[in-house]
Amino acid sequence: MDNLLNEGLELAMFGMGTVFVFLALLIAATKTMSTLVLKFQPALADTVAPAVTQSNPMPEDGQLVAVISAAIMQHRNKNQ
Repeated sequence: MDNLLNEGLELAMFGMGTVFVFLALLIAATKTMSTLVLKFQPALADTVAPAVTQSNPMPEDGQLVAVISAAIMQHRNKNQ
């Protein structure tokens, strides 16, 4: 029984160690890729798109509002 428990603990430690090593390699690979991207394409990280401002909003189009209202009314009347 004691031998079986030791084998189970050994297998658990081996499995957790494998996962730990894999995750450490994954973190290292991600950091390396991030560093390489920033090194070879610094212009993309430095450029900032200017904010687009709309000085005068579009005026309401009365005919468009009327058409949309009529369509909504027709839809509501049809589904009653």
